[in-house]
Amino acid sequence: MAKGDSRRGKTPLLEWFAAVTGLLLILSVVAVIGREAIREPAADTPAIAIQVGAIGQVADGFVVAFEALNQANGTAVAVEIEGTLMSGSSLVERSVATIDYVPGHGRTSGGLFFSKDPRKHRLIIRATGFQDP
Repeated sequence: MAKGDSRRGKTPLLEWFAAVTGLLLILSVVAVIGREAIREPAADTPAIAIQVGAIGQVADGFVVAFEALNQANGTAVAVEIEGTLMSGSSLVERSVATIDYVPGHGRTSGGLFFSKDPRKHRLIIRATGFQDP
């Protein structure tokens, strides 16, 4: 028996290490995918909070930028955003925008148009409704 033939039957230690590492990686990926597949989708009600951004002047009036933040797991579509300008207790102007999609723990930005300057009135922006996807 030649010297090269006796080495053929032994598997090098580095090869075993690579095989075990590959097996562990594959099992980890399968476990994560399996967990996601059997886990129920989030049925939480969306919790939309509005952050007011910059107020700018445009050709026909003013625009108020905002960001809708979803603080829950539930996804919301067709989110209605209402902005009102108030002078004391009387309504000066109202503007509405619809945001198509706000994912769970996500954010989406938009803007509301006003003909009156929002900086001269009390500005209230809030989410007024949504639909389940």
